[in-house]
Amino acid sequence: MATHGANSGTQVQRRRRRAPRGHGAAPHWLGSLPYLLVLGGVAGGLALCALDYFRKGSGLMAAALLLGALARLLLPESQLGLLAVRSRPVDCWTLVILGETVAFVALSIPPMNKTGLALAGAFGVLIILALAVRGVRYLFAERRAARKASRTGR
Repeated sequence: MATHGANSGTQVQRRRRRAPRGHGAAPHWLGSLPYLLVLGGVAGGLALCALDYFRKGSGLMAAALLLGALARLLLPESQLGLLAVRSRPVDCWTLVILGETVAFVALSIPPMNKTGLALAGAFGVLIILALAVRGVRYLFAERRAARKASRTGR
């Protein structure tokens, strides 16, 4: 495959791993099933919210997003369809944070009993811990890169 333009000397391609074909191999449409389940769950949740079932709809959306994160974590790229957009960690963290945020909002809107308040608080703590861990890891990575750069004289 020839490239044209200013970068004619370089060629960058992203190759997706393909599922093995042959006897017992999954059909091609099965690769879109996780994406369709997440999309259907979010659409169903939005429909429930539109019908004044806010908590149930938001819960369905949160469950669909968290299921998408689990699918992205466990399945190979060839079986994910459009759930595989960026790198695996970025996709997983994005879906988990979105799912937990939707669940937190669904559980924190009044009227709420004590169990709902405890669950909402737990989701909030999980979100804060996840963000804190990411921040600390980012700071340590920056420090390591700065030390490495200073050792090599760059």
